Amino acid sequence: MSHSDIFDDSPETSEESQLRRPRAKKKKMTAGKWVISGLVVLVLLGIAAIGGYFLYVKSLWDKGSQKIEASKIFGDNPPPDASKDGKGTNILLLGSDARKKDVDYTSARGFRSDTILIAHIPADNSGIYVMSVPRDSWVDVEGHGKAKINAAMSYGGLPLATKTFSEFIGAPIHHVAIIDFEGFQGLSTALGGVDVKSEEAFSSNGSNFEAGVNNVEGKRALDFVRARKNFADGDYTRMRHQQEFLKGVMRKTLSGNTLSDPGKISNIVKEFSPYVTVDDGLSSDKMVKMGLGMRGLRASDMHFFTAPNKGPGRAGKASIIVVDEKEQKRMQEAYANGEVAQFAETAKNGAW
Repeated sequence: MSHSDIFDDSPETSEESQLRRPRAKKKKMTAGKWVISGLVVLVLLGIAAIGGYFLYVKSLWDKGSQKIEASKIFGDNPPPDASKDGKGTNILLLGSDARKKDVDYTSARGFRSDTILIAHIPADNSGIYVMSVPRDSWVDVEGHGKAKINAAMSYGGLPLATKTFSEFIGAPIHHVAIIDFEGFQGLSTALGGVDVKSEEAFSSNGSNFEAGVNNVEGKRALDFVRARKNFADGDYTRMRHQQEFLKGVMRKTLSGNTLSDPGKISNIVKEFSPYVTVDDGLSSDKMVKMGLGMRGLRASDMHFFTAPNKGPGRAGKASIIVVDEKEQKRMQEAYANGEVAQFAETAKNGAW
């Protein structure tokens, strides 16, 4: 199987396609996809850190970010109140290269989810557990049989997407955030640049990167996290680079120089919020409350793992990622019982 087959962007095939495993050696998938969770957390921590100045930052967030009514996201199945069951909060995080002005997220026109994560915040706010979900994971999609998991959005908009992901983890999705990659340019500039480590030297879209540590800012940051075709293993190296960017963002954000500077936090929110779309339940007031609960978090309190999978496979002509159903069941029990932290200790980053 060629690398272009493994990372095929073609839409999902029907349930009639027959699944078969490849003979080729499996490629190892990497740790969590990626930046989105850190950026949402960045905003949470930033708002919480600036005390009396937060009213101004709240107004920047409310003015800049786009809100979607919960009914248009969850349909007839609104999530329960996460604060009442003690099982923690699950946030579906979707990344897209589509410009927000070109996308109607309620109908999914113009949208392709290139990045899928589920961020879990335990009820005691003791950490953040980010599970990356390979976009080609072969799952059941209601009304469409077996399909790639990122097909749910195009088949039925956000209601079908949230339902599919909720069924995948065996627990409610409480909030949704969609982030346009273009926002990384302003974010990295507002932070004064972000240090990232590249596995190899490469060039992408006019930007040159050395093997080792690079400081990325503006367009250069966007080129770093987007690059895929430059590498023999395509998406896998891109995921590792995106994780590097997330680590750099979190290190810079959680430094005293950032959290103690209200002006810098304000600028970060101002630059980033126009590229974010969230459910209306994830209001600035809600984010302040969540952020206050996470004030003691460090970068090391963010944990990454990949949804259980057996690596690349095929369903008819489509390239897919085969879900490890045995481990998926164990994962579902962890989410249902509020034991994601324990599950993450034994979970793997990549193919299981």
